[in-house]
Amino acid sequence: MMSCALCGTNILSTVSTVDAKSRGNLHVVLCNGCGLIQQDPIPSEQDLHDFYAHHYRADYKKTYTPKPKHIYRAGMAALDRLRFLKRNGLMGGKLLDVGAGGGEFIYLSKRSGYQSVGVEPNIGYSEFARSQYGVDVRTGDVRKVSDTYHVISMFHVLEHLAKPVQVFKTLWALVDAGGYVFIEVPNIHAANASPHNTYFKAHIFYFSSASLIACASPYFEPIKIDESANLRVLFKRKPQESPMSLPVREEIAHTTKRLLKKGWLEYLFIGGGIFKGILKLKRFAQEAHFRHKNAQTILHGIEMRYRPHTNQEW
Repeated sequence: MMSCALCGTNILSTVSTVDAKSRGNLHVVLCNGCGLIQQDPIPSEQDLHDFYAHHYRADYKKTYTPKPKHIYRAGMAALDRLRFLKRNGLMGGKLLDVGAGGGEFIYLSKRSGYQSVGVEPNIGYSEFARSQYGVDVRTGDVRKVSDTYHVISMFHVLEHLAKPVQVFKTLWALVDAGGYVFIEVPNIHAANASPHNTYFKAHIFYFSSASLIACASPYFEPIKIDESANLRVLFKRKPQESPMSLPVREEIAHTTKRLLKKGWLEYLFIGGGIFKGILKLKRFAQEAHFRHKNAQTILHGIEMRYRPHTNQEW
């Protein structure tokens, strides 16, 4: 029987048995001891490495390198994430982006004053970042990194990894004293995820703010939590390792209650699902403007449209 990756208990309740994308079998469970939602069984690290190096982008993006629409979306997300950092007083410094994708965040953060590098396991995407943006994106994972950084970012990466607590331990060793880790993951409590698109093979874990903070608790303390869309947490490095702080009973109960409440009515009328079609048409029109442009031109275009002209405006 599987034990929870966070607290070690084996008191688990089934949440889902179907992969939302493939419609194949996928067993997802809720740990009744800490509230972390996870696949059962958790894939091996070697299987995950092979999947993300060679298959993930093709399976889910249907391409081995970013298309213009992917560049546009990644660029828009990058500017929003830079605003988050600037609003929280992080105006520059050495930055490592883990799971850098096509390199859009690294490229735009360098233009915004950071000394940015990245690691990306996918061969096609990491090569794209180097060739199109001239940025330092190494093919591989965070275990290949040996330098230290003031800021480490991981956007929609942690939910794909087999050992989240170990990941935070690795990041703790790579962040300088007083440094920060900026994590963004899907929010399992959010109302805006379609009930038919929540659990799938690529996501090993499904975090709430409580379970994410617990995973980081031996090494980092949260200083800013944003649950307005995805779950974003800015963590500050602890001077020394400390005992893990697990979610309390009320937080576990809240996750259980949220899972019971999630459904089509909530998604359509509270999560905004009823407007998704209109929003997609609007996004399609915006993306069409950049459809035949190269990568840097796309990023420069959205930067001119949406980026503030001064740091005071972030």
